[in-house]
Amino acid sequence: MSTVVEKVTALAKDRKFTLRRADYIFERILAKTDKFLVYDTQSKQKPLYTIPEDKFEEEWTHSSVIRLTKLPNDETKIKELLDAFAIRKEIDYEACSHLLTFYDQGLIQYGDDVYYATRYDDPCRDFDYWISVDHQGLEIEALDAFRLARGCLEAFSYLEENGFVLTQFDDKNLYVGSFSEDRGNFFRIMFKGHKDKSAPFNGLARRHRFSPPETETTEIYKSYAFSVGLMIVYSILQTNNKGGDVPNNLYADTSKLPELIKTAVDLCYKEGKEKPENKELFKVFLEDLLETDVKKRRSPKELLTYKWIIESDKLDYEEYQRELEENERAKQKEKEEEEKNKFN
Repeated sequence: MSTVVEKVTALAKDRKFTLRRADYIFERILAKTDKFLVYDTQSKQKPLYTIPEDKFEEEWTHSSVIRLTKLPNDETKIKELLDAFAIRKEIDYEACSHLLTFYDQGLIQYGDDVYYATRYDDPCRDFDYWISVDHQGLEIEALDAFRLARGCLEAFSYLEENGFVLTQFDDKNLYVGSFSEDRGNFFRIMFKGHKDKSAPFNGLARRHRFSPPETETTEIYKSYAFSVGLMIVYSILQTNNKGGDVPNNLYADTSKLPELIKTAVDLCYKEGKEKPENKELFKVFLEDLLETDVKKRRSPKELLTYKWIIESDKLDYEEYQRELEENERAKQKEKEEEEKNKFN
């Protein structure tokens, strides 16, 4: 019987392994299961503190993590891990920034054990953390809902158009970045799946709070879009102390859905809070996003053309411009203070 090292050596042929343990400082463990460890790391080649302040924006790279998986003495499972990375590297992450970027892979040997290492963007926080911690005492606003919808729908649209089959989408596979680092792609999904459209699909079999009504479909991204709609409704109600109004098994009985949509829209567009003219646009968007009949439900690509998305995108850009102007004024003020202090 061949050893793990022998199996890995045979399977690694013609694959690229560029991640080297010696190139990184493994700072702390971010996640731990019985199958893997995820480490917060820093590059030894270019630590952040070595980048000059005036070149930081030019040379900065997104923070990344390294996941270590102890390889079993099982050829099939080893091949599955290597193949999963190969599929992820087929994704054009510049064309779709709403998917967590995977960078490189490597093999680390300790005695007779071999660990498989993959480096990818720091997922930062998940959906539940965003609701329960980031928004503790803060209500979800219309632009929050927009960023959530756009991020997921753009990811689904890209994956569908390029023949990728995402096998898991739920609140555990929706990540929230740092607003300073990831403003344009605040919500991101880790791709878990394949490109074999003939393979059996059971991604909807496991039922959870945000599951769509259907359990079988050939249009999986419409199903995932429905889950996004439930996440939006839930996040609005939960941060307005009404999360208990959303049943855990809404997929089994959608009769309360129209009432929940109305409540979410009313809460999000309270008088004086958001542009009132966009309220009806939001309602139409949510109603079509949460169409219970998957055959009638719009595709992610179609939903991205809705007027509420377009108008919200304009508002998001305007907010971004205001933030840039405020930051510039703050920098100018700081510079003026430094000049004054030279003569004191």
